[in-house]
Amino acid sequence: MTVNELYRQGAEMLDYAFVENAFFDARWLIEKAVGIDANQFALKKDKKVSSKQEVEFLSLIRRRIAGEPLQYILGEWEFMGYPFCVGEGVLIPRPETELLVDFAKERLNGKTSPVIFDLCSGSGCIAISIAKLFPKAKVYAVEKSHEACVYLKKNIKLNKVKNVELIQGDIASSLILKGVTPDLILSNPPYVETDEIPRLQKEVQHEPVMALDGGKDGLDFYKILATEWIAKMPAGTVMAVECGESQAEDISQMFFLSKCDVDTINDLSGIPRVVTAIKR
Repeated sequence: MTVNELYRQGAEMLDYAFVENAFFDARWLIEKAVGIDANQFALKKDKKVSSKQEVEFLSLIRRRIAGEPLQYILGEWEFMGYPFCVGEGVLIPRPETELLVDFAKERLNGKTSPVIFDLCSGSGCIAISIAKLFPKAKVYAVEKSHEACVYLKKNIKLNKVKNVELIQGDIASSLILKGVTPDLILSNPPYVETDEIPRLQKEVQHEPVMALDGGKDGLDFYKILATEWIAKMPAGTVMAVECGESQAEDISQMFFLSKCDVDTINDLSGIPRVVTAIKR
């Protein structure tokens, strides 16, 4: 059997199991199983696969059919053009989160040595991307979960950044600041309503509940950010947070009451996905 024949067999299995983007996922999995990259597929599609490679590929396909996220199966995913290790215990980086990094790029432009806090850092995709973009910045990545911190450490090493400091702690305590005054605070906190979690698609349910559960109204962590962080910051401090659909208005109100000038940034679908706040 050739690479292409095996790939099509796997894609059809995924499609039959109603896996979204079946051919896209199968392409990633055949490349992993056979040990080729995207640029080599066309050149090697007629190459014979070994029985070991066939068994490996079909094993990956079965894991995907069972609902395991593609990113976990691959063990690595890209964010802002940089590689990040992912797996059970850490949230998968998503494209909409890049809006936070884009905002930071614009906001920090011209600053020589900015100080940034990334709260609920998870894989470290935000903190590490900013550290790569601003090598003279000091970036603090704050994460409570031990499992996520394992990946965060791996990703700091993988991306060879020297200017990210991991702080394992709870963002409910602003004592994490340790006398440091940040220029920018970023966060992609848990924002799914507790009752909604069992109704999420099965791929998302493989991700850690700690990284998803935002409490009864999905806003628990924004309340902490408003009261324990931005409210205690000096004038001029900037915060930007990712949020779920329909949450931007409530979060904006919280930050406004914490004496901030507030704005929102839409994603590609026109949904307010990021709330920004500048302390007055």
